[in-house]
Amino acid sequence: MKSLIVGMGIGNLYKDVLTKLGHNIITVDTNPAVKADFTELEPAMLSGPFDTVHICTPNFTHESIARLVAPLACIVFIEKPGVESELAWLNLTQDFPDTQFMMVKNNMWRSNIAELAASASIAKVVNIRWIRKNCIPSPGSWFTTRKLAYGGVSRDLMPHVLSLYIAMNPKWQTESVNDKGAQMMWELSNIDSTEYGVINRDGIYDVDDQCHIDFGSKWGCQANWRSMDVEDSSIQFISQDNSELRFELGKWCPEEAYHNMIVDAIANIDNKEFWNVQLKQDLWIHKQIEAL
Repeated sequence: MKSLIVGMGIGNLYKDVLTKLGHNIITVDTNPAVKADFTELEPAMLSGPFDTVHICTPNFTHESIARLVAPLACIVFIEKPGVESELAWLNLTQDFPDTQFMMVKNNMWRSNIAELAASASIAKVVNIRWIRKNCIPSPGSWFTTRKLAYGGVSRDLMPHVLSLYIAMNPKWQTESVNDKGAQMMWELSNIDSTEYGVINRDGIYDVDDQCHIDFGSKWGCQANWRSMDVEDSSIQFISQDNSELRFELGKWCPEEAYHNMIVDAIANIDNKEFWNVQLKQDLWIHKQIEAL
């Protein structure tokens, strides 16, 4: 198997996973200090074709890179939030029918996802929360510039929350949105620190930093970059008698989930139903976050 990784931030995690899987790996990053195999994509593409390509670059570059590599790839994994819009994702998949595309939904491949789904099935209320205490990514950079990131926490963390919602709720497509919202609670002038990246005081901050979507009367989905009260990445199950069961998601998704996602996708390369399901899920997630 041969794999191409574009962007060596979280791309390093993919490199670790793919190395353990025995893939021949080609890496690309524009920063020479990263010491990737290539600093430009085009020369790296000469090493193709590729069984898998992993796009781990800033949001605004995802679609253009995907279109360049698609003719050389069996599967293209695109880090959340995918591309700018639901329509852009649909056009991408239709323009390259011989290539399979997947938004990275690694949380759906957690080893205990069946157990979580079982707990959700008997719960009265399920709250999925990805709430960080002080973790705005590089304020003032492309992360917090709407025209480059397309949104803030709604594009960064909410896709993780929604992928868990899909995995635990067989009726995910038919649930109605009961309430939703996205707010910008902070600005560069009142962010004095962050645990994730350097603050650029001369940059731009015009994105949402907290958001929520409630489905029906049962499901609550929340994402927040900078809660000053609590760090809470968890799934809360409230039973009919109001007792509570809580599962901690952890600060990051386990590497095992990325491994399982990649292995499962490769194993299903010729399974049309598998990829039809991925397309439906990816379009739906795009639609939800685009509407916030």
